[in-house]
Amino acid sequence: PNCCGITFKMTPRHGFVAIIPPLSKSSSSGNQTLYDRFFSVQGPKLWNKVPVDVKAAKSFESFKIALSKFVALIPDNPPVSGYSCSWSNSLVDYTPSTSRWSDI
Repeated sequence: PNCCGITFKMTPRHGFVAIIPPLSKSSSSGNQTLYDRFFSVQGPKLWNKVPVDVKAAKSFESFKIALSKFVALIPDNPPVSGYSCSWSNSLVDYTPSTSRWSDI
């Protein structure tokens, strides 16, 4: 249980995944932007990026250690102000198939 109404389901491949609440297809782009910034959307997106072995930790302490090790693998290369960049430094935008993340 949590205070934000975030729900989870168990899947054999990904372990516990958070359900991202749906947004009406008829919503305006402004509403889509607001929706994307809600904690109830960002939280599940971040949780779903965490590897299964980290989420399966047996205790809170072991979860924190495993999460720290996972996050340490992600290069911290923020875009430089004034230069265009084709990628984001956000974990929400992380995709394992992207060559930038191939070391993870």
